[in-house]
Amino acid sequence: MSLELVGKPKLLSKRELELQEVKYIYSLRAERDELQEQLNTAKKALTEIAGGHTVEDAIFNYQLIAIKALAAIGGDK
Repeated sequence: MSLELVGKPKLLSKRELELQEVKYIYSLRAERDELQEQLNTAKKALTEIAGGHTVEDAIFNYQLIAIKALAAIGGDK
């Protein structure tokens, strides 16, 4: 009975490791950019909703504000 290594990990070359690192960095940047876009959309929606209202006014309308903000960034409502 011979002993075989099943699923032996492949050693990557320095170049392959660098390429994987670059791909990972680009994926992180894309995710960051998408999150920044969602944040900007939410800020814009909240600014439009607030439209000069005071904090006291907003307290009474917090549910409406939250619902509209969630809708603007792709929430359920």
